[in-house]
Amino acid sequence: MSPALSRARLPHAVVFDLDGTLVDSVADVAAALAGVLREAGIHPLSEDEVRGLMGHGAPGLLRGALRLRRCDATEAAWMTRRFLDRYAAAPAAHSTAYPGAVETVAALAAAGIPIGICTNKAAWTARAVLRALGFAPHVGALVGGDSGHGMKPDPAPLLACIAELGATPEDTVYVGDHHVDITTARAAGVRVLAVPFGYGDVAMLEPDGILADYAALPEMLGLVEAG
Repeated sequence: MSPALSRARLPHAVVFDLDGTLVDSVADVAAALAGVLREAGIHPLSEDEVRGLMGHGAPGLLRGALRLRRCDATEAAWMTRRFLDRYAAAPAAHSTAYPGAVETVAALAAAGIPIGICTNKAAWTARAVLRALGFAPHVGALVGGDSGHGMKPDPAPLLACIAELGATPEDTVYVGDHHVDITTARAAGVRVLAVPFGYGDVAMLEPDGILADYAALPEMLGLVEAG
C-alpha cells in the first residue's frame, strides 16, 4: 500500500481509539484492578498481564483477569463495578499520551478536521483522561462503552461517533491499535490505520496502513504532500 491513503477520498473526519492508541493507560488500569483483586483475595496481575487484556472494556478486563487466575467468573459483575469506582478516582495519575499524539490531534482539529474518540472505556472516565492529557479541547465527539451504542467490535459505536461529527463512514478514517479496532472499522465500512506501539499485535492485523509515528499522520491521510 502507498504511504498515503487514496487522495480521491481525503478524510472529512478522523476517529481515534483511546487506550493503546492515543494514551498508554495500562499503569492506572493495573493499579485499579490490583485493588479490586486484593479485595477479593486474588493475587494481582502484572502490568504485562493487564496489557494483554486491554481492548475489551472493563467487563472484558475483569473476566480476563479472573480467567487468568482461574477464579469464578460469576464474581466479574461486582468486581467490574468496584474497578470502575477505583479507576474513576485516579484515571490519569500515571497515564501518558504517546509521543506526538496531542500535537497531531490539535493540528488536525486546527485544520478543520473533526476529531472523534470511540473507545470501550466508560465515557466519563475517557473524558477525564482526555482533559488530563490535553486532548479534550480538540475532540468533537466521544462515544464510550456506556454510551448506549454497544461496545466494539460492534460497529454501532463507531458509526454513532461518525454521525455525531457530521461525517460518513466513507469519508472517515479510524485509528486504533487492536484487532477489535480493525474488526470494528471493517464492519462499519471505515478505512483504518493501526499503531504498532499499543496493546494489540500489529503483525496479526490487516489495516489499511501502519502509523508508526504520529508526525506522519497528516501525510498518510493525504492532507499534505510527501516531502
